[in-house]
Amino acid sequence: MVIYLVRHAEAVERSEGLDDGVRWLTRKGRKATQKAGSRLHRKRVRPDLLITSPLTRAVQTAELLTAALGERTELIADSGLAPDATLEQLIALITSRRKLGSIMLVGHEPLLGQAAALLLGREEVTGLAKGGCLCLELRDKPDKPARFLWYAPVSGKLISSAKKALVPKPQPA
Repeated sequence: MVIYLVRHAEAVERSEGLDDGVRWLTRKGRKATQKAGSRLHRKRVRPDLLITSPLTRAVQTAELLTAALGERTELIADSGLAPDATLEQLIALITSRRKLGSIMLVGHEPLLGQAAALLLGREEVTGLAKGGCLCLELRDKPDKPARFLWYAPVSGKLISSAKKALVPKPQPA
């Protein structure tokens, strides 16, 4: 099974009186997602199912990707991708869809990065950039780590080296 982990695109900033769940994509976030969707379409990314966090910015990102990738992709929302979801909930969501050939999950950091680390058998991975797409292949044996296929930042070239894509950035002292 192939899994595409996508972080939602750039959204309006948090502000007092604005519920986090209704923050929407900025114009820049929409344009970047449309461009990324076109690039993924050219790469022949055609997930069998697209599952998104129910938060507005994730749903909007997922809708733009669905439009770019083709109408045959079913789109559903699931609270297992919400920012307050647990890693266990997200892994259960993935496990419940294992019979599909591929799924795309649109959600939030740090949950997506934590899931990538767990699936890859790493302590941690670099957080996904807003609008970035990480492609992994789950192996048939659940005890074997997933295989890194590529990472597509929202802008720039596709990265096919796990070392370049997944290395945690050093934290300032």
